[in-house]
Amino acid sequence: MQFKLFIALASVLSAVVAAPSHMEERSAEVDGHCYICTDDYWGGDCTNYGFYSGQCTNFPSEFQDDISSIGCDSGWTCNAYLDYNCNNDQSSLPIGNPGYAALGWGNDALSSMQCFRS
Repeated sequence: MQFKLFIALASVLSAVVAAPSHMEERSAEVDGHCYICTDDYWGGDCTNYGFYSGQCTNFPSEFQDDISSIGCDSGWTCNAYLDYNCNNDQSSLPIGNPGYAALGWGNDALSSMQCFRS
């Protein structure tokens, strides 16, 4: 009897540890993600930056003008801009999947982005 109770308790604990509820809720809060890093080839400080379809967002301050690699979820096309608030279509870079492991144009200069389903 004690052995069965131990197995049941272990199953419950492993389910709680394997899938924290705040992680599931967080994923549902955005439409997609772009993985951004401060160094080439996905190095340095990195984050899985969430976005909403069609909404322009400015990158977090710790990544402003410091992104060297960027790639977005499959099924999305994003435009990254040198200016805040997605200003100036002349200075935008289209980004898809897998993205750019080492940015040439736009390296350490990107400020905002806007994404759409492709």
